[in-house]
Amino acid sequence: MKILIGLRNRVYADYIGYCLRECGHEVRVVDGGMDIVHLLCSQKWDIAIIGTYVNYYNGLEILDKYRKYYNEIKAKAQGETIPKTRIYIVNNFYDQMSSQQAKHLGAADYFIVPQDTDTFLNQVLKKESL
Repeated sequence: MKILIGLRNRVYADYIGYCLRECGHEVRVVDGGMDIVHLLCSQKWDIAIIGTYVNYYNGLEILDKYRKYYNEIKAKAQGETIPKTRIYIVNNFYDQMSSQQAKHLGAADYFIVPQDTDTFLNQVLKKESL
């Protein structure tokens, strides 16, 4: 799978990227919201793991921008199947309003991290295999 990771905590993001690469996935880790938006809209990704708080845009703004971009290209596709990136939003604490907004904007799921990294990645990859 091709996976994009954008979290404010670069050390944790790099560690998640390392773990996913060890499982055979192609991974790109970026720092800021502008880079995440650019990559989401210019390349095909199977999964994006995005923090609620990143530089420039927050995770919910990124999700909204991607949703608008995806709907625009889908409308232009004239019946072609356009693959959609499954976006997982992560936060350091539970925020019910952010969770509800993320799901309303089309997030595949909303996770609280840090939790055990193996558990978190297994949950994400398990959802992808369904």
